[in-house]
Amino acid sequence: MKKIISFCFVLVVISSGCKKESTKQPSLINTNWTLSYIQDTKSSAITNYPANQPKKIIIEFSGTSDVISFTGICNTGTGKYSSSATGRLKITDLGTTKIACPDVEWESYTVQSLQEAYSYSINGNNLVISSNGDYNLYFIKN
Repeated sequence: MKKIISFCFVLVVISSGCKKESTKQPSLINTNWTLSYIQDTKSSAITNYPANQPKKIIIEFSGTSDVISFTGICNTGTGKYSSSATGRLKITDLGTTKIACPDVEWESYTVQSLQEAYSYSINGNNLVISSNGDYNLYFIKN
């Protein structure tokens, strides 16, 4: 009997030390995502976000009201979204302010691609939004 209890104790100690560390991926919702680069949907060419640009383009998907928020270089905006656990994504009614500033074309690339979005995927701290527009968008979790 003592051998069985000792054996069970050893098994418990060994199994508790072998737990896999869980790495929880960020959620699409309630996470700030910063634009890292864009990929041309026709040629697959990648263009990195300007390193010398002090302001970043950030999006966030609200979990309570299905609203996407957009903070750009000098403009902000909101729209509606719907998504599925299988990676489907649709963004509608995305409106932004219209202030002109340097590198504002990055805002245009982002807004146009978000409006043409059809899917998303999250891998680690990276979010990819695939678009029927000119560019796929690559974000990193803040």
